[in-house]
Amino acid sequence: GNTMAGGARPATAAMRATVEVGKEEEDTEAQALPESPDASSFRAPMLKCVNTLSGHHSGIRAIAVHGRRVFTGSYDNTIKVWTLDGGACEATLEGHVSWIRSLLAHAREPLLFSGSDDGIVKVWRVDVYKESNELRHEPPVTKSASCGGILALSFDYEHNWLLAGSYGAAIFVWSLPSFALLHELRGHRSAVRSLVVYNNCLLSGSYDRTVKMWDLANSCVSIGSLPTRGSVWVLETHENLLLGAIGDSSIKVWAMDNWEQRATLSGHRGLVLALAVHRERLFSGSDDR
Repeated sequence: GNTMAGGARPATAAMRATVEVGKEEEDTEAQALPESPDASSFRAPMLKCVNTLSGHHSGIRAIAVHGRRVFTGSYDNTIKVWTLDGGACEATLEGHVSWIRSLLAHAREPLLFSGSDDGIVKVWRVDVYKESNELRHEPPVTKSASCGGILALSFDYEHNWLLAGSYGAAIFVWSLPSFALLHELRGHRSAVRSLVVYNNCLLSGSYDRTVKMWDLANSCVSIGSLPTRGSVWVLETHENLLLGAIGDSSIKVWAMDNWEQRATLSGHRGLVLALAVHRERLFSGSDDR
């Protein structure tokens, strides 16, 4: 199937994990979005490795950047803090008891959020490298199974809410600064792999082959769903476009004004596991290497 087994240890687990920090030169492999009037003058720079950050004892699953520091979350259950300029490891954040699946750096406050297979979201003060809070979610009493690990994190700056997608198909919404659990959103039938906030709307991608929409301005009610032909691994936005990496190795492009599908981008021979947008270019990373 298209889903990844929760307990399957990565093939590189026994290897010493590294992160490569790059700078830009010319890249002819990037796949472009439909050209804007000035896109013809854009030349995507080539990524040249200027440093290698080594220190984790297992695979690296998540990366976040805050100011001049890089945070890496690993299958060794730790988060490491690196200086962006020199690449030195400043600290190792410990506390999770299972794999780190997601990291999110707050854009306005010195806060880092980490989600793990232990089912806990931890909140860290990045100015002092100290854990400041721990967010747990308990399954409803009618359910016998745990909600599982935290796969995705996002933040709604309009309402000051932290959002987390879980293996157990639920999305949790906490309010800052109290960290009170406001909502537990149900509707997906499988793990929630990706979350994106756009214009008071939460978009959630799941292994159940759907992208669901939730109205953040109206009690987070479900307002729609986009079916796909495979698990939804990654979601990204660009202006009024929603881009989704689908389990059939394609990338779908939807217009968010009417939710019509604009394009299907193909070319990868494996699962697309990462998307990033820079100006008018879309970069995609896949299992096909």
